[in-house]
Amino acid sequence: MHIYYSLLNIHRRFFGTHQRNTDWSKVKLVSIHIPKTAGTSFIHSLKKQYGHQKVARIDINGNRTRINKTPVNKAYLYKNTAVIHGHFTIDLLHNHLSLPHNIPAITWLRDPVERVISNYYYLYKRLDEELNEEKKGLNILSKMRRSLLEYAQDERNCNRMSKFLKGIDLKDLFFIGIVENYDKDIQELGRKLNWSTPEIVMHNKTGKINKSIIDEKTKALIRSYNKKDQVLYEEALAIKNKLFS
Repeated sequence: MHIYYSLLNIHRRFFGTHQRNTDWSKVKLVSIHIPKTAGTSFIHSLKKQYGHQKVARIDINGNRTRINKTPVNKAYLYKNTAVIHGHFTIDLLHNHLSLPHNIPAITWLRDPVERVISNYYYLYKRLDEELNEEKKGLNILSKMRRSLLEYAQDERNCNRMSKFLKGIDLKDLFFIGIVENYDKDIQELGRKLNWSTPEIVMHNKTGKINKSIIDEKTKALIRSYNKKDQVLYEEALAIKNKLFS
């Protein structure tokens, strides 16, 4: 995947512009991608609607910014970027880019417990793939891997939806999608944005999780570690129910 983005960046160097010269005033939509809330599926839908060249993935983690998985100082973009999608808070995005402040912002939320479980198993899978112990004859995973509860208790992994939406009133968002209602909600978003009929593209990188092995006590503990996210999620559901009642 990184090779793909590197080659794409080379292509943009000849047909686009360096990121510092990008005209951000053309941006029509900002999509805040909270980890494990159908972001990979959603960016594919965005590219189908706006065109591959007009959707920029931007990830900001502290002072580290990557555009289309390329370090910001080396990143090139096609001209007339219309959509920004990625991992960032809205304040960080505006601190890094000269964006108009009235751009519609959207996000997707998910049941907090399911989001944490999905995030854990996604990282679990990635670690397996990166180390590939069986092929390399290593024995690192058993020493460094944390249990689901150990992962969930880490403050960095608690209330991540609230952290990504810090400083935002949900009512000020142009659209809130609910992952559990993905098919219905993306159709609703399409109507609001006058899209052609959205093609529903699902990319499940985590794969199937045998949730029956996760007992209710464990789930209750995870929910207790994510009280802010639970309030946020219930508020989002209430807003959407009010709109359609």
